[in-house]
Amino acid sequence: MLITTVQIMAILSMLVFMFIGIWGFILLIKIYNQLRYKNYLMEKLIQNTSNLSLIHENKEPAKSDTNQSETTGSTENEILDINIKKDAI
Repeated sequence: MLITTVQIMAILSMLVFMFIGIWGFILLIKIYNQLRYKNYLMEKLIQNTSNLSLIHENKEPAKSDTNQSETTGSTENEILDINIKKDAI
């Protein structure tokens, strides 16, 4: 009687572990496929942003942007003056 009970418990535990193992494998396959899809989308996003940044860098500045260099120069001078004052303190 004890031997048959132990055998039944062993068979039930094997079935439970097989069930858990099979479903775990199926879930891992689904997770892996989702990660591959996510990586594909991220790669496409990176390519698009890279292309957009290259296009933006290759644009010629508009004629109204010529004053920008003058503004930048004065801003740099102001920054240098502030740094000199900070160093003096």
